[in-house]
Amino acid sequence: MPSALSRSQPSNDPASRGSLDRLFEESFVRPLSRFSAATAMHHLPLDLLENDDSFIVRAVVPGVAADKLDITAQGKTLTIRARQSVEQQEGVHYLLKERAGNEWFRTLELPSAFDVDNVEAKLEYGILYLTLPKTPESKPHRILINPNS
Repeated sequence: MPSALSRSQPSNDPASRGSLDRLFEESFVRPLSRFSAATAMHHLPLDLLENDDSFIVRAVVPGVAADKLDITAQGKTLTIRARQSVEQQEGVHYLLKERAGNEWFRTLELPSAFDVDNVEAKLEYGILYLTLPKTPESKPHRILINPNS
């Protein structure tokens, strides 16, 4: 009695074979290929909030000391760079080492200018808090209507 099952033939379509080859290569041969040298500087996660008087930035910088943070501001642009280095220890043989030095980098263009001379910054439990006061011209102004017109 003949079998109802038939043997499947692999596809000879070059497009599908290329897709499978890329999938295998990205998954097993070079699993971190999505994180190229350009993205080796990891994305710095942050929150940007706004109130009437200022912009507030809360950036996650785990294990980074204040002296390893570089924050620059110009016009409407804010740049945060954080460096974390892992010390090499003499006489120690690593069995697993996943924490090499890291660098995070982020540049933000804010909706309006802020007062760079009065920015407040504090670092607490791996969170960088920045308060960027708005310039007087960037704050909302209420326009009153003359009732006698």
